[in-house]
Amino acid sequence: MMRKWVVFIIMLLFNFLFIYGIKYTNRILYDKNFMIYLNKKDDPIVDDNPTNIEEEVVDTSFNGESIEQIGKKMNKIFVKSFLDGHGESIARIAISKSVNPYLVGGIILESTNCRSDCSVLLKQCNNVFGKKGEPGCFGGTYQKYSSVEESVKDLVNIIRDKFESKDEQNPYKMYKKYGKNEIWAFKVNKNMEILKRGK
Repeated sequence: MMRKWVVFIIMLLFNFLFIYGIKYTNRILYDKNFMIYLNKKDDPIVDDNPTNIEEEVVDTSFNGESIEQIGKKMNKIFVKSFLDGHGESIARIAISKSVNPYLVGGIILESTNCRSDCSVLLKQCNNVFGKKGEPGCFGGTYQKYSSVEESVKDLVNIIRDKFESKDEQNPYKMYKKYGKNEIWAFKVNKNMEILKRGK
């Protein structure tokens, strides 16, 4: 009888270590941009009511900076990455919806790691912020977009719909509702400062 209990306890410990090992390995592989998803990453906020972004740009500046000026600064950070040249379109899409373009860029940088080597999710699926949905990328749960711009539009719509005021469009004020944590807010805020400086 004692032997059965010892075997049972050993099997429980083995299963626990096996599951923990898979989760730990998956986290490393995910961080290194391998497309293996045995463990769910924190779900970003889902846009329940997508809206059409194809509208005229009313404002052409943000806090006194033109779309072109913001785009040039962003492109300095995105240079030689998959997002090279996308700075101006990111700024234009954000400003057209009264969303802080640096916040959008900061979230994109945090999600894609494009200060070094951009994520596979961006390169293969044009997904700039880790949104889940259909059509799935590689048959998985992360959404595939036809272009980077379409993904940026989706992100901007979500920010605009969930965080309407400029005061709310602050990573430290939005991270809980966005399904993230304070570390995410710190990284996004740091990325925003980098983009503002353009270096």
